[in-house]
Amino acid sequence: MKALKYLFVGLLMIGFGSPVLAQDDRKAVIDQLNQVIKSKSPDTESQVKSLFKEYKKDPVVMVAIGRAYLDIKDLDNAQKYAEMAIKRDKTCGDAYVLAGDIQVVKDDGGAASAYFEQATMFDPKNPNGYRRYAQVNSKASPTAAVAKLEELRAQVPDYPVDLIAADIYYKAGSLDKAADYYSKVDKSKMEDYQLASYSLCHFLRGNFDKSFEVSKFGTDRSPRYAGLNRLSFYNLTNLKRYDEALTYADALFNRSDSAKITESDYLYYGYAYLGKKSYDQAIEMFQKSLDNNPDNVTDRNDALKNISEAYRQKGDYPMAISSYQNYLNVLENKTALDLNTLATLYMAEASDSVRTEAEKIEYYKKADAVYAEMAESFPAVAEFSSLQRAHIGFALDPETKDGAAKPHYEKLVEILLNKTTKADTDNARLIEAYRYLGYYYLLQEDMENSNLYWNKILEIDPNNETAKQALSATK
Repeated sequence: MKALKYLFVGLLMIGFGSPVLAQDDRKAVIDQLNQVIKSKSPDTESQVKSLFKEYKKDPVVMVAIGRAYLDIKDLDNAQKYAEMAIKRDKTCGDAYVLAGDIQVVKDDGGAASAYFEQATMFDPKNPNGYRRYAQVNSKASPTAAVAKLEELRAQVPDYPVDLIAADIYYKAGSLDKAADYYSKVDKSKMEDYQLASYSLCHFLRGNFDKSFEVSKFGTDRSPRYAGLNRLSFYNLTNLKRYDEALTYADALFNRSDSAKITESDYLYYGYAYLGKKSYDQAIEMFQKSLDNNPDNVTDRNDALKNISEAYRQKGDYPMAISSYQNYLNVLENKTALDLNTLATLYMAEASDSVRTEAEKIEYYKKADAVYAEMAESFPAVAEFSSLQRAHIGFALDPETKDGAAKPHYEKLVEILLNKTTKADTDNARLIEAYRYLGYYYLLQEDMENSNLYWNKILEIDPNNETAKQALSATK
């Protein structure tokens, strides 16, 4: 009786232990099969048959063999074992996934999707079919891909659907949807690259505070991760927190792993220094951005423009003008604003008290030439250009001896009178022009024309004291 009892206990122990041993044996065989297949030895087929002999009814081993063949791009054998696994057990989702992956290698997305769809139907609790369907369709239809993941959520509620959906929408460029899904995920469960993606979603939409909140969480956890240091640096620069920004800039440049420094990094370094009014350092960084810029036209133009701006803020107008000319020389499509900036630099230099009279005249003439070009190239701003040229004319001829401003005020009047409706600003400019013209003709002793313009002022502003006094003086 005692012997029988121990025999029974022994049998029970074997019974409980057998599945574990079988599972371990299966894994060992799968590992060995992988090594054999990937070695591509001449007797691969015979070795596979020998190892597979005891598991010829096991779909898990069949899938493993098929995937090993897929890894070495032996699609025929991979397909063979995928079909064997499906035939053996039509509910083996991973067999359909293998078959779908074979179609992916063949670049047949439709066939791949069909296999992945079958995996979800026959093995609904297996996440792999849903995940692969979503990945294959993420570019063509991210919405359909995420919808399939939502089906997975219903089957396996604790599967990280939100994080995968966020990655899909991020890669598809749907930043709002990506950010929404990322926001549902505990940041501590994200990889560093996913934190960077999440932060970038907010950055590209101009949400710098939120972007920095995410990137700082990442840098606190992984202080040497270049992408997160970069985002913290950029965010703080845009938030005008320049001292903090420069700390992260130093981390990016000097304390990050595998950081590939770009022209944009130097550009932002320049922005931060410019914000701190460290003009020489800003100019140095903008120049480095140019030196390290092979073909980024936008960053190149931005660097050139900001070199000029740094010199302007520094008070070095000759260098600001020279640098701005360099910017305009490479700018393919100049705007009226671009030309106006150059003209204002000339005018600022013309008003500098250290300039000789001849130098001031030269700078005013250069500004006038720019406004003339501006009016010709951009007729929509002819009114503004005429007004500026009139002001320059008055600066060149403050005593109105030569009437340097006259043709420009006359052009301004012509433009304003052609407007069907006039704002208060238009009337104010008409009064300014009429006042100059009335005074000009008064100095010329042409009372008829002089009084004509004073009366025009009174038609707009009956209580204008300057016009009343001028008319009284000529009676």
